[in-house]
Amino acid sequence: MKLSWPSIPIYLALALAACSPPPVPSDCGGMCEPAGPNYPGVGECVDGACTPTYLSCSSKDEITTCEDACADLGTTCAEDGCGGHTYRIYAGLEWCEDPERVGIGVAHACDEPVDWQFNAAVKCCCEQS
Repeated sequence: MKLSWPSIPIYLALALAACSPPPVPSDCGGMCEPAGPNYPGVGECVDGACTPTYLSCSSKDEITTCEDACADLGTTCAEDGCGGHTYRIYAGLEWCEDPERVGIGVAHACDEPVDWQFNAAVKCCCEQS
C-alpha cells in the first residue's frame, strides 16, 4: 500500500491520539463535598457539577423540615437527591456527626416535617453550588 502525501498527516494524528493520555475528568476544582465512602455518588463531581450531598447535622429543636435545614446553610433541599433519600435520621447528634454511622435513609418531601419518631438528629440532602 502506497501512502500519498495528504494521508500521512492523518495517520500521524491518529497515532498521536492513540498514544495520548485520556482526558482528565473535571473534579469541579475540589469544590464538591462528597458524603463519604458509605454514600457512593453522593456529593461527587459529575459532568463538571457537584451532586447534592448531606451537609451538616441538625437537631430536632433547630429545624422542622429539610427545606429549613438547607436554607440555614444557604442552599436548597434536594428531594430524594442523595441516593434516593432526602435525609438520614439518627438517634442523637453525636451519632449524626460520627462518619462511621450511616443512619437511616428516608425518602421524603423537602417541605414536609421530618418524621422524627424517637430520633433527635437529621442530616438533610442539600444542593451544592
